[in-house]
Amino acid sequence: MDERDEKLVNLDSRIMYLEDSLRQMNLQLMKKDRLLDLMQEKISGLEEKMKDMDERKMNVSSLDAGEERPPHY
Repeated sequence: MDERDEKLVNLDSRIMYLEDSLRQMNLQLMKKDRLLDLMQEKISGLEEKMKDMDERKMNVSSLDAGEERPPHY
């Protein structure tokens, strides 16, 4: 094998390594993207639950305030 062939083989090996690295990084990026979407959905769900809890708390507080006895009793 002459020097030129060695260089080609070396370049081919490097390209294959880079392609594999790029493929692996792309897979990791896709996983992170799915995880981020899932976390955003969960956060939205938690925000809705907290809003509902706040609304219920305000409704209960207003009911309790209406049922309190006046101070002269």
